Amino acid sequence: MKLIFITRKVDRGDALTGFVFGWIAALAQKLEHLYVICQEKGDASGLPENVSVHSFGKERGNGRFRQILQLSIINFQLFRKVGGVFVHMHPIYAIVAWLPAKLFRKKLILWYTHKSVDLKLRIAHFLADEVLTASKESFRLPSKKVNVVGHGIDLKKFQISNDKFQTKPQIPTSKFHILSIGRISPVKDYETLIQAARVLVKKQIRDFEVNIYGRIGLEEHQSYMDSLAKFVRNAELEDYVKFQGELDYEFVDEIYREADLFVNLSMTGSIDKNILEAAACEAVVLTSNEAFKEPLTKISGDLFFERNNPADLAEKIIKIKNWNTNQRAAVGQRLRSWVQEEHDLDKLAVRIVERFQ
Repeated sequence: MKLIFITRKVDRGDALTGFVFGWIAALAQKLEHLYVICQEKGDASGLPENVSVHSFGKERGNGRFRQILQLSIINFQLFRKVGGVFVHMHPIYAIVAWLPAKLFRKKLILWYTHKSVDLKLRIAHFLADEVLTASKESFRLPSKKVNVVGHGIDLKKFQISNDKFQTKPQIPTSKFHILSIGRISPVKDYETLIQAARVLVKKQIRDFEVNIYGRIGLEEHQSYMDSLAKFVRNAELEDYVKFQGELDYEFVDEIYREADLFVNLSMTGSIDKNILEAAACEAVVLTSNEAFKEPLTKISGDLFFERNNPADLAEKIIKIKNWNTNQRAAVGQRLRSWVQEEHDLDKLAVRIVERFQ
């Protein structure tokens, strides 16, 4: 079988979209050929030989109208060659793809994982033959078209290092490393994490460090970044809270493995892949994202905290910090097992391809 995969960007090192590279490789293993259509093409080296990448030109400076025109041209060129079309995340791509899909009688499937519901999503949902999503919280339109299939985490990339729990206890002076990864925008609620750091310092807990990785989501979010940096300075937390900038996706698994705790404060209300990636590396995770409350509290009640509550976050950090090595290892193993069972990329690739058969 041959399929088309439409996505925003193909770039193996991109901090936000690098994971798509793994999705493409996993799908290609199940197909005769995979045609990838993207808005922007970066480093696409290392993809399987049965993958071809076609860009509609953002990296070449094409404006919005020219991009849509180029996408339409590519669609009409390729749709006759394939058995179906899989659109990743962006409803507008499904809307543009609908006409050639209809003309060539190809099945159109949309993947979407976000609580946001706008007009474009409603139209794309109406036009698509089926919608796939990672969890019941990740698609908020009631519909018989929707199927929950889990997320896709590359368990070969995201795994524990062999010496994680053997080496850490031998360094008693080592700081407790708290990690958070994601774009810098208000929806990520980094202020609660920084305020929790201040609570820890006031409690005379000083052997910790918070590292925040991510770039500014939109230009208008620069003021949000500035306010966070100002708060850190005014609260004299420079020794405890570090903004590390954008992280190349190729190295993100190494950062997860170095962390003692991964904290996610996302208010998207949908499955956040960063939590799943960290869990796959057997890093202890702590979040206020409602989409994770049920699965994480089944593993440990200490893995979920109340949103917008720095005191509760600080209390949970202290509890986890005080876990012994055996407890930490046991929770880490349960976290990875959960990801393996419900969010394995190879399993997801099989589920996607099966929808077109």
